[in-house]
Amino acid sequence: MENSSMWIMLIFVLAFGYIFWIHIPAKMARKRGRSALGWVLLTWILQPLWTIILLAVLGDSSDKIRNDIRNERRY
Repeated sequence: MENSSMWIMLIFVLAFGYIFWIHIPAKMARKRGRSALGWVLLTWILQPLWTIILLAVLGDSSDKIRNDIRNERRY
């Protein structure tokens, strides 16, 4: 009985950890003006670390850059 509860706890911890890993690229994508859902789906295909690296390399989307420039000119 003790062994099965350990396995259930391990599965729960791993699942929570993976969900947390998926949250990071989604948050990064939203911050950079990219589709969070698209990057989460890509995270399911690739590993979360690869999508984090890709988002860091790609940077902000052109729409986000354009909106930031417009907002700077207003002030």
